[in-house]
Amino acid sequence: MTHIEVLNLICKYRKIIDEAYRSEKKALISVPNELVEIGLFNKIGSFYYLNEAYINLVDTLLVRVDYSYVAEDFEKELKRLVELKEEYKLKKANALKELILKLINQIYQGMLNRDKKVLALIEKLENDELSSLDLLISEAKRILADVEDIMIKNEKIVEVFRALMEFSEFSEFIKDIFIDIIHLNENVDSFLKRLREFISQTEKKRKLNQKLLKISHMILEENSKIENYLKTKRFVLKQKFEYVPDSAYINYEKVKEIVGKFTKKKDVKKSIIKRDLQEVIELINIKKLIEYVKGSDDIFLSIIEYIGKIDKKLLNESVRVFVYILNHYDKKLEYKNRFNKFNVKVVKWKK
Repeated sequence: MTHIEVLNLICKYRKIIDEAYRSEKKALISVPNELVEIGLFNKIGSFYYLNEAYINLVDTLLVRVDYSYVAEDFEKELKRLVELKEEYKLKKANALKELILKLINQIYQGMLNRDKKVLALIEKLENDELSSLDLLISEAKRILADVEDIMIKNEKIVEVFRALMEFSEFSEFIKDIFIDIIHLNENVDSFLKRLREFISQTEKKRKLNQKLLKISHMILEENSKIENYLKTKRFVLKQKFEYVPDSAYINYEKVKEIVGKFTKKKDVKKSIIKRDLQEVIELINIKKLIEYVKGSDDIFLSIIEYIGKIDKKLLNESVRVFVYILNHYDKKLEYKNRFNKFNVKVVKWKK
């Protein structure tokens, strides 16, 4: 069967293939025999499973990935490339030359696809609101180890490619892809930063959840030690807690006494509470802010405009948000030698 015939067959049964791809199992109870004959489906038990090679192809093209993804290291391909290089030194055969070029291209394209998948995986982690925090932390640490390994392997790939540049027949081809490889290495560095930040933030969130869970249990159990617990954890505690039993046993005079205490008017001095930076970042939705400031000629002014539309009370956090962006997106910024009306250095987003 030719390639065009395979494409025609896929087009003919596109709805069936799409149904299998979108299903949770990536499988159907029955499929046309033609699709089994070309290997697009494999029968396992009572189901016909879509070929993993096809799933990988579509996932790569659509930049989709799940937590089962394991980053490729191209170890075998590199080993074969080194063997072919040594053999080519001796024989200079055209067949060997074609094999080397094919392997270089295979590794390079594999690096491009891996970069997209790792980025998609990190974004999946950052946007996952359904999985448990324990699972997210565990997966983030696994991916972090994978990305650290990628950095080491990328150095080895560069080393092997450089060695092949001693042959003029490969040097031009390799020069063309070296710029992209440098960019991919920069991406790996940014992936590491994002993953470490994600792990740190998620671990803090888990600790907070554990504290809140403990407090809720103490409240439900009417545990008298709750006051001491709140004090040791630096929670704001103005007065002694009064406990109210289940509604079936309410002493309404007691409730009136408690509610009266909490609703009594007091003269309170206004004070500015310094929010945690992470809380500010979540409140303003940093991803939407980044989209808003992209292409801006003065990022600080754009931050003020954006935050002002959300909550004017947060405007005093503009400088901290500005510094956060400088720290995390430095390579995408352009620093000018002038200051704006707030006496803040003008920083542009590179276009």
